[in-house]
Amino acid sequence: MQKVLAVLFAGLIAAGAVQAAEPVRTAPQAYAGAGESGVDYVGAATKASPKVFAGYQLKPQLALEGGAVDLKNGYGMYIAVKPSVPLTEKLSAYGKVGVGQTRRQALPVPTALGKKTDTGAYGAFGLQYSITPNAAVTLEVERLPREKPSALKPNVFTLALQFLF
Repeated sequence: MQKVLAVLFAGLIAAGAVQAAEPVRTAPQAYAGAGESGVDYVGAATKASPKVFAGYQLKPQLALEGGAVDLKNGYGMYIAVKPSVPLTEKLSAYGKVGVGQTRRQALPVPTALGKKTDTGAYGAFGLQYSITPNAAVTLEVERLPREKPSALKPNVFTLALQFLF
């Protein structure tokens, strides 16, 4: 999973560099991004994990988005509605509300921690800063679904690059 996410991240950076210089379109647009997430585990330090996401802007302040983050022993994925509010010309705040799922490998000993899949509500909020008309940096906090008890803490912090196509 990490190798796939690393290749996707490299491809997005290359494609985004070309797209970033193009003029902004007013019609609905697709976007994609990649970043680094800080995932917290019970009894362990925060671990860096790759994240990829893609979406479609229905209106300038409303989008649909889906993404995936590597959880080292599994992954988390989501699909959400993403409304945003401009704060300045280049800075905006946004939220995400949707459905998420975490999947992880079962532990050798059958316990509550060995459960493989958790599905539930997903939410996030963050800030987006436009570097160019077609490129932005985002900083967000996500809440992944999980059953208790779990080795995974529900909050994930992400710093990412996003490119409009």
